[in-house]
Amino acid sequence: MASHKELAKQVVDKIGGAQNVDQAWHCVTRLRFNLNDKDKVEIEDIKKLNGVMGAQFSGDQFQVIIGNQVSDVFAEVEPLVGGSGSSEGKNSGEKQGVLSLVMDFISGIFTPILPALAGAGLLKGFNALFLTVGWLTEESPTYMVLNAIGDSVFYFLPFFLAVSTARKMRTNEYLALIVAGTLMYPTFAEALAGEQTSIDFLGWGFINIPLIDYNTSVIPIILSVILLKYVYDLVKKVIPSAIQLMFAPMITFLIVLPLSLWLIGPLGTTIGNFVSDIFNWLFDFSGLFAGLLLAGLMPLIIMTGMHYAFAPIAITSIAALGYDNMVMPMMFISNAAQAGAALGVAVVTRNAQMKQLGLSSGISAAIGITEPAMYGVNMKLKKPFVLAMISAGLIGAFAGWYGLKAYTMSGIVGVFALPVFADPTGESASFLVATILFILAIVLPFILVLIFRFKDVEDDTIHAKEETTKPETKQAEVGKETMVQSPLKGHIVPLSEVSDPTFAQEIMGKGIAIEPEENRVVAPVTGSIMVFPDSQHAIGIKGDNGEEILIHIGIDTVSLKGEHFNGLINEGDRVEVGQTLVEFDRDAIRAKDIPTVTMILVTNTADYLDVLPMNNSGEIFEGEHLLTLVK
Repeated sequence: MASHKELAKQVVDKIGGAQNVDQAWHCVTRLRFNLNDKDKVEIEDIKKLNGVMGAQFSGDQFQVIIGNQVSDVFAEVEPLVGGSGSSEGKNSGEKQGVLSLVMDFISGIFTPILPALAGAGLLKGFNALFLTVGWLTEESPTYMVLNAIGDSVFYFLPFFLAVSTARKMRTNEYLALIVAGTLMYPTFAEALAGEQTSIDFLGWGFINIPLIDYNTSVIPIILSVILLKYVYDLVKKVIPSAIQLMFAPMITFLIVLPLSLWLIGPLGTTIGNFVSDIFNWLFDFSGLFAGLLLAGLMPLIIMTGMHYAFAPIAITSIAALGYDNMVMPMMFISNAAQAGAALGVAVVTRNAQMKQLGLSSGISAAIGITEPAMYGVNMKLKKPFVLAMISAGLIGAFAGWYGLKAYTMSGIVGVFALPVFADPTGESASFLVATILFILAIVLPFILVLIFRFKDVEDDTIHAKEETTKPETKQAEVGKETMVQSPLKGHIVPLSEVSDPTFAQEIMGKGIAIEPEENRVVAPVTGSIMVFPDSQHAIGIKGDNGEEILIHIGIDTVSLKGEHFNGLINEGDRVEVGQTLVEFDRDAIRAKDIPTVTMILVTNTADYLDVLPMNNSGEIFEGEHLLTLVK
């Protein structure tokens, strides 16, 4: 199998290169891309790559199914594409459909917080299980501590969603946290506890802000951060740059936060409760039919990536009702059925590789990661996939009729998610039923596969795939990538927008520019100072990996002849990454009508295949990954 680095390079090449990537992230098993031109994707070649289980478009989002190693592969993909493109991508000139936009948006928000949801949800489930079996009581200090840990991510969910939504919208995360903090502010909660229902903002009598408990809420914070992004961008266009730092956030807060408390938050709460009520009504009205459809069709939903759209529904349901009787139970049963079918294949097949894959992927599916079993075994053989869906539908129908409930969330829905079905009140029936149904969901498709069999795979099918990918793997071998950190805190500016044509046309090399928000520059790499003129406005560094970095503070700052600059290094000095190089007074420089935008250039760009900025816009902090140099 190709190394993670080789596979990452192959995938990026076959999706049209880094310049074709608008955004990239991953979930539990898939690489996910927003692309500027989907026609450049060589999808059939990607499917043949050794280490890839499948590839598909879900709306305008391109997904590459990797399996359990996805985080390792993404770690190699990120330096190649991270920040390439921008949110302005046009997707082949085609307008994205509303459904595609919504699915992509929801996926981008909830995928990053899955580890927090998974860890806290599982701990919360185990705590309820310990209460059920009598190992703990609600009054015990151990229960209270574990409950606080498990409950934290759900109670303070608006903070987590504020960060992930801000990243998806490419706006300031810390401003988004202020929005979440305001919605969750204790004074409002205390007023609500005192049976006060609203407060009169400004005393005008018509801006009555409803007092709502926003803990565990989903839609209010998402809508509020969307509003924040557009208001903040508009305010920054109006406010002069010299006073942007202070006044742009303040004015944004004065617009966004009252509107969020008065209109956006209540509207989001109403929408969330309405959607949750519809699905819960469906299960109450005909749980048997709803369970049959949802559990049976869950693999198809997972294939399209639409299962992330159910996350806000499940969370809202748990917040409003104390349980989820739709998403978690049906996914739990569906995943177990895929595991049972794959294990059945492992017993029946005479193909040594398929037998090993069936066993390993079956165990993985039982844990809750189903793509290896779905794509690598069941779908490839077709009949096991159908038998798994039929089994899941039948057992899901019973679960819907019975009213099986999950009392918290779990990021990975498998055998280790069983504790989330433990009733927090200590009642044991829910946990026992969930355990029995999980076992049945594995056993039924396992038996059906043994009875109905399938057309087996010849050994040379797998060998042929390995052989076809070997030459490509060798051909894709590349040298190392070098990371350049940000030498200062500020706002990213593409070189093309810099007023000096020498920099804008990349005559001195590729790179990025930053409008500074602090008065110092630090070393972006470890190496030696090669250039440091008396004017102290520019620093040339030769890095240990051969990279030649020029940091040019401001435009025409050489005319200052060192005034407002304080150099802390000399030519020939050895410097470590993060070491302070120069201090400067940006306000004094701006007062002389001299731009302070700072260019970070790779002057030996010709030595590299490409110089890739991690982002072309937004805020960046000192020491953050700024550029990737690809050999």
